[in-house]
Amino acid sequence: MLNVGALIEEGNPFILLAMVALLAVAIITVERFYTLYFRYRLKVPPFRKVLEQALQEMDLNKALRIASINQNHPVCKVARAGLLRANAGDRELVRAMETQQLETMPRIVGLTPFLAMLGNLGTLLGLIGTVFGMIAAFEGLGVSDSGAKQEILARGIALAMNATAMGLLVAIPGTFFATLFSFRQEKLVDQMEEINLTVSAGIGQATRDAKLRQQQQR
Repeated sequence: MLNVGALIEEGNPFILLAMVALLAVAIITVERFYTLYFRYRLKVPPFRKVLEQALQEMDLNKALRIASINQNHPVCKVARAGLLRANAGDRELVRAMETQQLETMPRIVGLTPFLAMLGNLGTLLGLIGTVFGMIAAFEGLGVSDSGAKQEILARGIALAMNATAMGLLVAIPGTFFATLFSFRQEKLVDQMEEINLTVSAGIGQATRDAKLRQQQQR
């Protein structure tokens, strides 16, 4: 098992960099998990269904109340942006929702790309640390004293193995969570597109129905 205190005291730069990368992976993972799975928590299919019903009833106030159920969620933000421009025409309505989508995207993505980068960096740090450890071990082969030779070999091999282990400790969670969060982000983007179509179609149909009733009353 890795002795973190001993590794820090040893002062190997590659292992220390891997530890810093591991800390960064942990911080980003906690932030991304909280944002994507708790702050952006919403049962979208039921939300879309009740929103469609409100639009079919041509009750914009009710639709706005529904869209305000979670003002942090990207889907609610897009729906609300469209509903607030419901009387401005189809182009303005669509433009408002697309603008909101573009503004929300950076918050959805967040630091996930850095998480993937740190995963790759961990692999490289582990590899280069392993190489330097093996170089140090092979240098011991030229020492004539057998006791000193064994000590140098053991130290070099330990350095190589510790570097490999630290690199994997960074790479595995970094790559795993970057992939996991990417799937969640893609799902949120798809849900924003779906709610965009739902609001556009719902308001468009409500507008056409209202015009038809006016014509019939004449």
